[in-house]
Amino acid sequence: MPAECSPTSLQVVDHVACVAATAPPGTDLWDGVRHECERHFSGLPHGKGTLAQAFEWEILKLQTRLDSIAQETPSCAIPLFRNRHVHIGALIRLWRRLALETEEALASHGHDTLLDVGPWGGFNFVLEPDGYTRMPFARLTLAVGGLPATPFHAEGGLLFEHLLPRYHAALQQAGLNFPAVWQYQHAKRDAGGQVLEVSGIHYLPTHSYERRTFIKVRVSRHCEAVEEIALQDFLLLLERLQFTTDWDLYREQTKDVDARFDLQDFISLNHMVEGLYQRTAAEDRLLHEMKDAFRGAIRSRPVLYGYLAQVVKLRWVENLYWALADAALGVKRYQRMVSFDREVCPRIPPRLLIPVRRHLNRYHHRVGGTA
Repeated sequence: MPAECSPTSLQVVDHVACVAATAPPGTDLWDGVRHECERHFSGLPHGKGTLAQAFEWEILKLQTRLDSIAQETPSCAIPLFRNRHVHIGALIRLWRRLALETEEALASHGHDTLLDVGPWGGFNFVLEPDGYTRMPFARLTLAVGGLPATPFHAEGGLLFEHLLPRYHAALQQAGLNFPAVWQYQHAKRDAGGQVLEVSGIHYLPTHSYERRTFIKVRVSRHCEAVEEIALQDFLLLLERLQFTTDWDLYREQTKDVDARFDLQDFISLNHMVEGLYQRTAAEDRLLHEMKDAFRGAIRSRPVLYGYLAQVVKLRWVENLYWALADAALGVKRYQRMVSFDREVCPRIPPRLLIPVRRHLNRYHHRVGGTA
């Protein structure tokens, strides 16, 4: 929001606060103020969009937070792990509870912040109807978005001192046993040297380069929302695949395991952006074939590169690339060159974030309610 709000903006904020305080659970807060916001603010530029889009994004984040708090009251009897398969809904509820507890602990030390949590990685895109993954988890990764004032440093800090022991205890109670030893890696800094992102990682005994099995908590204060963290990574992957012109050279120079994870993350990207991109019938058939293949067949080199060749032949990467370029920047196919790295990722616009969050909220609600 702008530093100086007009009287009209303040009236809308007051109206949202009133609706949020009095509306029954499940009420769409944006529906209650959509007409007013679009009438007053659609023509006002803000960031990479309009002020109306900024209002919608902030209201949607508030809505998600209120809904997640309301859902935390009853404890869920669904086992988190079953034969090394993860129940995604139970995992998301666990993460949200830990985030709220961590916020309260940080506030008691004088650090007021908001933590936005969600899954990141490739294990969660294939689900059975009962809410469990159809493949054993490989990367159990919690992404945490926070405000610029969120306290942590390259070796962890106060946030990790509260969150990681409780996360470890919760996973052990759910049946995943591992030592309470975490490594801190991949600290990212801004131009001034301040740490923007750091990860706490525990590698399981089965971890290797070929079989990447680890538990990770990835925290950012550069990205406030989980969608920003995930979309930044996925947009960069999509851009790299889009500008790969020699796929024979890619096959020769890329290790099979890296190509497999590229393909796995590409599938996850398709899951995230279903609210923005309608797959063709051929792409959808291939998507479901690849999901089944990730149970094991995909580890065969001919199968892996056979599927990659089909993705390239269908121009699926190109179709998705231009759909997201249009959603983020309003640039149509071939109007001009687009760089996600330079133009979109430094500050992802609300018009790209809003449909992604709405889709993921529906997805989380569906798998969270699966018994």
